[in-house]
Amino acid sequence: MRRILCTIQQGSLAQSQYRAAEQALADSYRQSLGSDDRIVVVWCEIPPGQSYTENRPSSMSWVLTETSDGLDATRREAAMRAMSNAWNAITGAGPNDLMLALVDSSLFDRYLSLNQARIRPAARPLFLLRTVSHLVASRLTRGRLAIAANQNWS
Repeated sequence: MRRILCTIQQGSLAQSQYRAAEQALADSYRQSLGSDDRIVVVWCEIPPGQSYTENRPSSMSWVLTETSDGLDATRREAAMRAMSNAWNAITGAGPNDLMLALVDSSLFDRYLSLNQARIRPAARPLFLLRTVSHLVASRLTRGRLAIAANQNWS
């Protein structure tokens, strides 16, 4: 299984674009890397006014994609190009509206671990339970795995 974290500006995608973007990212990943891995996409929407690029409200999306440790740079770049093109075709994003990274699995795990470490140790179990509950609820109600950018349960 490979994980993709998509952080976007709230309201930047129409409901129909989420599934299309997930499929396009997964297809371009698999085709570029010759992979048959299951792809799981988790969305995080940032509320208006909470992100800036070049001192103005941002339109930037960030797609963090897990890949095999030690992936050759040529293959990594080809996959990033394919995924970027697929994303832009679905979302209508311009060349400066996407930051996409293919990150080694070990670094991806480290990123998630450090993110979790920011939560007070005593609050982590409840935070993780609420996060998983929110993911399940969003899958059932919105058809996608999504987390809130501003979780005030920690």
